[in-house]
Amino acid sequence: MDLCIDKKVDFLLLAGDIYDVADKSLRAQLRFRDGLARLADAGIPAFVVHGNHDHCSGWRAEIKLPDTVHIFSDKDVESRPVVRDGREIASVSGISYPGRAVVENYSSRFARGAGTPFAIAMLHCNVGGIEGHENYAPCRLDDLLRKGFDYWALGHVHNRAILNPAGPCVAYPGCPQGRHPRETGEKGCLLVRVTENSDVAVEFFSTAPVRWESVAVSIEGIADDLTLLENIEDKLFRFRAAAGGKPIVARVLLNGRGSLHKNLVRASYAENLVQELRSRLPAAEEDFLWLDSVRVATSAEVDKNELADTDTLLGDFLSLVKKGRVNQDLKAELRKTLAALIEHPRAGRYLTVPDDDELGELLEAAGDLAVDLLWDGEE
Repeated sequence: MDLCIDKKVDFLLLAGDIYDVADKSLRAQLRFRDGLARLADAGIPAFVVHGNHDHCSGWRAEIKLPDTVHIFSDKDVESRPVVRDGREIASVSGISYPGRAVVENYSSRFARGAGTPFAIAMLHCNVGGIEGHENYAPCRLDDLLRKGFDYWALGHVHNRAILNPAGPCVAYPGCPQGRHPRETGEKGCLLVRVTENSDVAVEFFSTAPVRWESVAVSIEGIADDLTLLENIEDKLFRFRAAAGGKPIVARVLLNGRGSLHKNLVRASYAENLVQELRSRLPAAEEDFLWLDSVRVATSAEVDKNELADTDTLLGDFLSLVKKGRVNQDLKAELRKTLAALIEHPRAGRYLTVPDDDELGELLEAAGDLAVDLLWDGEE
């Protein structure tokens, strides 16, 4: 809202998932109303579509929004003009989600109106089946390009991505603030400038007051615990410097092979490391650097590929792990084995079916654990 007012924008587009849940809290709705009221006072209209997280079937408080706000219907695509100084400068089209799971390709419902000076389409969707996101309102980039719009304002994917730079511009701005540790890095919004000839220039602005980061630190070549501690601390401060000094919440991943592995796998070692680092890092309210966790994914100073070729129980197991990372039949068998646990009425609430990358990480961790338990130090 501050950026809109500071840059004196003509209007604001919000392409869905304003709220994280369908039954949004009263406090969240009031905060949203207050922000829109600030824009209204500055003469800035807002156009809103609701997506899978905040779909129209969820609970909504009886709160009147400013007249300058238009929330698009979940029945069909609507179009609204944007007027400046008595002249229509653009048209905005959009549609909201009636429920959480929309499997229809909503892009097929869009059509550019005749005589529109600059046509904008707002759609909460998954273009091209982007991994890590539910395939809601699925469509292809070609579906959007051939519709004749000048700009596609997309929602649903929380990472910034310009799918097509111009003719038309198709863009995911990402989310303005990372919500959890997996939404790392710079988050913000896109400021779109349009010339009289309908040429588009897109500029990213960082808006997140706090940044999540995932920091990897290798133990290779590190001989003692104090040096490891200092290396982690140095890496964290470098990440914060790269973030312009903004507050950071970090998760550290320790990887690589080294002699310190035997210490890192000891019970409570990682938690003790977290506590010690927290005592060293700045904790000021507006200048904090918070360590959320340390995950150990290190291994002993041993070549697991060579061990896999040995005629031993450990060698047989590591060979199976190695094959499991590339053999689709073995992966399918492993998923079938895991299914019983995932479908358990209690455990299943906390587990999800692993994708290929996660399955690979599980196999790698199993191999490391086998080395820790079975390797006698001699190849």
